[in-house]
Amino acid sequence: MYDRNEFPDDVPVPDAAEQQRPTADSLAEEELAAEEAGDVPLEANASDWQEQQQTVLIDPEMEEPDPPPDS
Repeated sequence: MYDRNEFPDDVPVPDAAEQQRPTADSLAEEELAAEEAGDVPLEANASDWQEQQQTVLIDPEMEEPDPPPDS
């Protein structure tokens, strides 16, 4: 039917080129672009996105286990 090295005429060239990209680097490039741009994704509102991007400071006192109750 079609040679594996050729694309059929009904596939747009940009789509065909994207299909030839390795899957491993496509996600990393998209994540870097999103982080650099600082744009809020369509799935989140601005306040949720800001909350997800803030650094959380851990209080060592809150991480200690509670003492056992006296019996």
